[in-house]
Amino acid sequence: MIWNGENGCEVKKGRKQYVVNVEHKTCSCRSWYYHKDTYLKAYEYVLQPINGSHEWTKFGIEPVLPPVEKTMHDRSKKNRKQKNKPKKSEAWTTQ
Repeated sequence: MIWNGENGCEVKKGRKQYVVNVEHKTCSCRSWYYHKDTYLKAYEYVLQPINGSHEWTKFGIEPVLPPVEKTMHDRSKKNRKQKNKPKKSEAWTTQ
């Protein structure tokens, strides 16, 4: 949860993130917890700001890179066999 300092916050769950407006009691996920205990527990502590990633301590571990893109081998159409269909040359000779 990231508090915006005014009337709401941003809530992240996995790769999804939602905007919560405390004043209007709305959430972009379109659900809202109406229990007072849940509300008090969520806003019990003040979140302190942190430095940006450029200020974080480096540990000498190399960053994780995305996987190398592999190209799939092309299967040409002439190598595929179609069942129960006459070849073009046979279709012309029968007419």
